[in-house]
Amino acid sequence: MPLAISADHYHKTWEDYKVDIDKIKQSRELQSEQDTIAFARSFCYAVMRKLWDYVDYNKRWKCRHVEFDSNKLDFAAHRLTREIADYFITLNTMEYACLLGNLYTMLLPDSYRSSNGVYYTPPALAERLLDLLAAEGANLAMAHILDPACGGGAFLITVANRMLGDYRIKDLDSEAKLSHLESHLAGIEIDNFAGLITQCLLDIIVYQESVKAGRRLRKIVKIQDTIQYALQETRKFDVIVGNPPYGRLKLDENTRQAYARSLYGHANLYGLFIDASLRMIKKGGLIGLVTPTSFLGGKYFSNLRYLLSQTLPPLVIDFIALRSGVFEQVLQETCLVVFGQNQMKTVTANKINIDSSTCEIDRIGSFCINVGNKPWVIAREVSESNLVKQVADMENTLEEYGYKVSTGQLVWNRMKNQIKGVLSNGVRPIIWAEAITANNNFSFNYQYRSDKKYIMVSENQEYLICKEPVVLVQRTTAKEQSRRLQACVLPKKFIDQWDGVVVENHVNIVHPVTDHPVISLETLSLLLNSKTVDRIFRCLSGSVAVSATELHAIPLPPVNEARELEEYINANRENMQELELFIMRAYGLEGIENES
Repeated sequence: MPLAISADHYHKTWEDYKVDIDKIKQSRELQSEQDTIAFARSFCYAVMRKLWDYVDYNKRWKCRHVEFDSNKLDFAAHRLTREIADYFITLNTMEYACLLGNLYTMLLPDSYRSSNGVYYTPPALAERLLDLLAAEGANLAMAHILDPACGGGAFLITVANRMLGDYRIKDLDSEAKLSHLESHLAGIEIDNFAGLITQCLLDIIVYQESVKAGRRLRKIVKIQDTIQYALQETRKFDVIVGNPPYGRLKLDENTRQAYARSLYGHANLYGLFIDASLRMIKKGGLIGLVTPTSFLGGKYFSNLRYLLSQTLPPLVIDFIALRSGVFEQVLQETCLVVFGQNQMKTVTANKINIDSSTCEIDRIGSFCINVGNKPWVIAREVSESNLVKQVADMENTLEEYGYKVSTGQLVWNRMKNQIKGVLSNGVRPIIWAEAITANNNFSFNYQYRSDKKYIMVSENQEYLICKEPVVLVQRTTAKEQSRRLQACVLPKKFIDQWDGVVVENHVNIVHPVTDHPVISLETLSLLLNSKTVDRIFRCLSGSVAVSATELHAIPLPPVNEARELEEYINANRENMQELELFIMRAYGLEGIENES
C-alpha cells in the first residue's frame, strides 16, 4: 500500500520526516534483510542524486556512484526522496550532511544495524569530541587525520569543514585547498555504500573550490576492513577519530593471534578498533573515539586496559548522561574518550547531557587509573568524585576478606531436556536471579521461572551442584535501577533440605576460600547491598553486567573496620537503622553526602 505523503511539506521538520521514513521502513518489515538494505541504499542514493543536482546546477560532474543492490522505488518513496532533498537544501551544508547519515542508518534493518554495530553520530557529539582533541593539543587544521569507521561522514565532514575555515587554509588557492584535504584526511569504511555517502558529502563541502580548481576532489575514503587494514598499513596519523562499530564477533585464528595482545575471551568490534588505532597512530598522536563504557571495567577488556595503560592511556572521558535520543536502540552506556601520552595516568572525567545540536557539560574531576588490567575506578557523577578519591588507595578486596566470585554453572538452554516445572524424585532446585528479592532476601517462590524450577542432574554433572552457603549476586542490572548490586545469602537450611542446589549462569556466587573469612556471609551480603558500596561499584562498572572481575575489584574497608562492622551487625540485628552510616564510617566517608 503506497505511503500517503502530506502535500504541504514546506513546513515540516526533520522529526516529521523521520515519522514518514519510519512508516516506509515499517511497511517493508516483511521483506528480507537483503531487500531492506537494498531499499535503504536506493532511497538514500535517490536523495543524494537530487541533492547533487541542486548543488551542481551547472552540470559539471555526475554524482558519484558505486555498484550496490538496488530496489525499485514506488511513487510514494520517490516523492518522499524529493521532499527530503527539498528540505535538506533549505539547511546549511553541515546540517544536511549530518542528516543524510542519519537517514541511511534509520532505513537499515534493525538486525543489520545491531549485528554490524551501525549507529548515527549526532553532530553535537562529533563537534564535542573534536573540541576535546583540540584541547589536548591536536592541530586539526594541519594534522593528518584518519576516521577508521567513516560511514555517514559525521567526523570527516566536520573535520573538513573546520580545515576549510581555518585562517591558514583560507589563504590558499582552490587547488591547494583540495590538495591539503587529500593529503591530510583519510577514511576507512567496510560498507561500500556508506563510504559513498561520505565521499559525496565531501564533494558537496568542497564544490565551489572544485569548480575554481577545475577538478573534483580525489577519493579520500578507502573501502576496507579496518581490522585487517591496520595490520598492514605503514602510514601513521597524528589524529584518529571516529565512532567505531560495537558488538561481539567471531574471529578467525589468524586475526585472533594478530590481536592477541588486547583480547580476553570474546572479541568486541570497538575493542579491536581501539587496538587497530593504536597500530596506526604516530608517536605523540591522539585518538578520540565514541565507545561504550564497558572497556573501563569489563573482564573481556582486561588485556585492552593493560595495553592502553602501557601505551596510550585515556586523557579525558565524557560520560553521556542521556542515552535515549542520542544513540537510538543503543542500550549500552556510552562515552567520548581521548587517548594520548599520559605519564601521570590521570584522566579527567566529565558528564555531558546532549541532544542533536547542543550539549551541557559538568566537570566531575580527575582520577588515577590502574597500571594493569584491573577495572578503572572513575566517578560518573559529580557527587561521586570525592568518594572515588577516598577509596582509591584502599587495597582490601574480596580476596583479602577470604572470598572468591564465580559464575553460576548452569547454562540452562544447553540442558533444556533436564529442566522441569514440577517436583519429582531426584531433582534439585535451580537458583535463578529471581531468587534474590527486591528486599535482598532469598525466595524460591518464582513467578517468571515457575516452569523451570528444577533440574535432574546426572552423575557426570556433579560439578553443577552447590552444597555450601554462599552470597548470591545478580549478574545483570542497569544503571537506571536504584541499586546495581542485588545480593542475598543462600541459606544453609535450604541447601541441606535439597542436598545441594544448582545456580544458573545469570547469578554470581561469592563463596569463602578460607575457613576463617574476615566477615560472615550475612555481613558481606549487607555490605554489598549498602548504598555506599553500590555507589563505588557504579564508578568501576561499564555495562549492565555485574561481572566477577568487577566484584573482585570493589575496594572494601580495612579489615579492622570490617570486623567492627560485623560486631555492630551482631549486636543490632533487631535495629539496623544506622547500618548505612556505620558502613560510611568504615570507609572514612562521613563527610561525603550519601546520595542514592
